[in-house]
Amino acid sequence: MEIRNIAVIVNAGAVDPDLVALASELARRHHAALTGMAAAEPPLVVMGMDGGAVAASVYAEQHAEIEATLAASEQSFAAMVPPGIKHRWLQAVQRPEVATIGFARSVDLIVVGSSDQQAPLGQAIDVSAVLLGAGRPVLVSAHGARKLKATKILVAWKDTKEARRAVVDALPFLKVADDVAVVVVDEGNLAVERASMLDVVAWLQSHDVKAHGDVLPDIGGVSQTIVQAAQSAGADLIVSGAYGHNRLREWIFGGMTRELLATPGINRLFSN
Repeated sequence: MEIRNIAVIVNAGAVDPDLVALASELARRHHAALTGMAAAEPPLVVMGMDGGAVAASVYAEQHAEIEATLAASEQSFAAMVPPGIKHRWLQAVQRPEVATIGFARSVDLIVVGSSDQQAPLGQAIDVSAVLLGAGRPVLVSAHGARKLKATKILVAWKDTKEARRAVVDALPFLKVADDVAVVVVDEGNLAVERASMLDVVAWLQSHDVKAHGDVLPDIGGVSQTIVQAAQSAGADLIVSGAYGHNRLREWIFGGMTRELLATPGINRLFSN
């Protein structure tokens, strides 16, 4: 897969210059077009039996305020994109994750920032919903990162369809990295785990990826083991499958995906 269209998801009214810089650098590196996206929806207005007209008026006012905020965000985004990078803007008065999933059909990669609990109601994006519904790889940037080096990458391997998809989606990054470590955390079936890891290493090497592998002992949870291994290797990107139940929003494998999402100090590429 080649990356030709990148989307960066920004908070309405609070466009993060670091996030736009990182996405812009990725667009430059991959000769890709960059799409800025933002969405927000008015908070739910609860009125009494006779409050329908008032609720409609309040909603209309909030809708207009959001549209004005989105228009200002478009101007901020455009000013942050360096010259020479083709870019466009998409916006919606809608829940951000719903809008992002709809927009995702026209892009190859979605870039979002680390979870921002301070975003106003109606503007915070549910990244887990995007991971499960977009059908595109999602790069969650490290907090404050302005560039993704990705010279050293750690692949969190588990023999699942999600991990297989993640490795394929990450090939544009893996093929140009100086070092790719494929690691599997020992969960009690060492022979099978090692065999599957060696198979994926061989597959990556057949695609000219400088890959090697290892089985890691569990040091207190899969996600903690993975993050510590990445830090020890000097990697600034973790590639992982996104594991979850789309209907119940419950993460499996000990909450590995949820915990990796909550680790803001490193870039993470997820596929589902």
